[in-house]
Amino acid sequence: MNRIDVNIAGYALTVRTDRSEEHMARLAGTLNERVREIQKQGGTANYLNVIMLAAMELADEVLMFDERFREVKAEIEALRREREDQTTRLDRKSRDLLATLDDALK
Repeated sequence: MNRIDVNIAGYALTVRTDRSEEHMARLAGTLNERVREIQKQGGTANYLNVIMLAAMELADEVLMFDERFREVKAEIEALRREREDQTTRLDRKSRDLLATLDDALK
């Protein structure tokens, strides 16, 4: 575990993690960027609320990406099954054709 210092919305935070320092800097940067976007929109002066709203937006994105990932995974599985079915049909038709040709040559 590494101890990595990050700055979230002006607050210093030391994190114990197995992630790289670069990864943690990207995470902090992403959250800080979202905080700045929310601050530009106005609506709340409470910094903790701004940070929570930013975290909620990011969590929402994660959930949407997770849902889409599951949909794509299901589509891939359906395509795999369809390919297997087509391969089975092709094999059957090839055997039938070979049997027909074999009978014709006899």
